[in-house]
Amino acid sequence: MKRNSIILLIVTVFLLVTTTILAIVTLTGKEETEPSETTTTSLSSVATSSATSLAADTETSPATDQETTTSTTEESSSAPESSASSETSETEEGVEILEGTFLGVKDYGAPQTKKENAADFQFRFLVQGSEQLYAIDNSLLDENGKPAYPVQNKLKEGYSFKIYIKDSLITDVTEMPHPQQVSYTPVVSGTPGERTLINFIKTSLMPVGTTLYVFGGGWDWQDTGSAIQARTLGVSSDWVRFFNQQDENYTFRDKNGDESLRDPKTSYYPFGGYNEYYYAGLDCSGFVGWTVYNTFETENGRPGYVGYAVKMAKRFSDEYGWGSFSSTISPSDSGKPLLPGDVISIKGHVWISLGTCEDGSVLMVHSTNGFISRAGQPGGGVALGAIGNSKECEAYRLADSYMSRFYPEWYSRYEVNLTRPSNFFKSEGETTGRFSWDTTSGQGLTDELGAQNMSPEQILKYCFGEK
Repeated sequence: MKRNSIILLIVTVFLLVTTTILAIVTLTGKEETEPSETTTTSLSSVATSSATSLAADTETSPATDQETTTSTTEESSSAPESSASSETSETEEGVEILEGTFLGVKDYGAPQTKKENAADFQFRFLVQGSEQLYAIDNSLLDENGKPAYPVQNKLKEGYSFKIYIKDSLITDVTEMPHPQQVSYTPVVSGTPGERTLINFIKTSLMPVGTTLYVFGGGWDWQDTGSAIQARTLGVSSDWVRFFNQQDENYTFRDKNGDESLRDPKTSYYPFGGYNEYYYAGLDCSGFVGWTVYNTFETENGRPGYVGYAVKMAKRFSDEYGWGSFSSTISPSDSGKPLLPGDVISIKGHVWISLGTCEDGSVLMVHSTNGFISRAGQPGGGVALGAIGNSKECEAYRLADSYMSRFYPEWYSRYEVNLTRPSNFFKSEGETTGRFSWDTTSGQGLTDELGAQNMSPEQILKYCFGEK
């Protein structure tokens, strides 16, 4: 009995020692696999990563021709409202960080300040109360081997940024919170990614009455594809803020349409072939491209749909396979009324039909400088418009009624635009014409609601919740 007790004691001790050794080995092994100190990401890596990501998202399909109608710009209100509280720091990787307010490109509008000389541009910033000039690193190239301009495509006049500088060049910027927060809920709202015809129409109405016409608006800084705002879901706060800063005296280029009054220093026109004010509003093709993006996409930053205005209708048919294209626009010539959701490209313009009224007039939504302000200046932007022979036509009465009731601020500045059929039903060249959505095969947009068969009045009542 005593012998058995001794044996049991020895076995117990052996097991305890073995367990202790195993535990020590396990703990030691775990400690060796964990980092002994926290890993930090260098600021230069962050800047490079951000720039590369933006460039990869930037559409680079060639484009230049937006609307050709000329108009004006009044004194710029995009000057800084206040300078950013600036502070400087230096990282061990040699990246200097500043805070400043962007004031624009030096010598904007001068003959030498054009896209071809972008490598020599100097960019003005208000830093700690004084203006400073910086050059930007343009070494990052797009898929075509041309500068991607990731920093320029973030810069906006009057906005404050955190600026990353290395070797005397800006390598990246990060937008800081704006002192004037903008809160805007569209009167009509679409749903991102819902590929239905009625959603396309509702989405097209989202920027109505709060987005001004800017030539090149919706295009990127270098004027080759979609801007960040045109590849973003929802109505951009930049558009709303710019609209709120203006009044009935806003003009996008020449005051009173007089070229002798043209002044690049107070103009929102893209002098020099690059879009200094790409972010502030939308032109016709920027508007249609943004509408398509918000109908088909569910996340920000994907390739955009902005392109030549004159080619958009045919492109939606031939390149994307979303529907049919006809070079005949006029209902009187084809015997086919324009349907709700049709996209029409004419020389210098692209617009979206909301249908044909019983009297033959057509209701549309588009971005144009053809909306004349109460002060006689063009530049009204995205709004309902009419194609007809007089203001007594049904389309005009519908447009005027809805703009006055639902967009009083816009209506206090602008008159609803009436366009003659001979101007907007004119087909010129191989690409101008009418695009209609395929609603049956699943390639375009579905139409369970039957929106293509609705009248313009029925479309508006449904979209504005009057059904």
